Amino acid sequence: MTNTAQCDGRLGLAIHAIVFVATMAVLFAINLLTGAPFWALWVFLAWGIGLVAHAISHAATRRHKTAQG
Repeated sequence: MTNTAQCDGRLGLAIHAIVFVATMAVLFAINLLTGAPFWALWVFLAWGIGLVAHAISHAATRRHKTAQG
């Protein structure tokens, strides 16, 4: 794997995480201002699963490419 590909993968994951945190902060603030029901938790859980899957995929791909040489 080239250094550029590793950097692109890390950058993609970092952007995903930053957008997740920023968006969730806004959604939780909106949800707190509007009151019950607490719907932002469902968005957090669903998107969080996607973010974790992205991180696992990135780690597995990096490990696989490193093992191949």
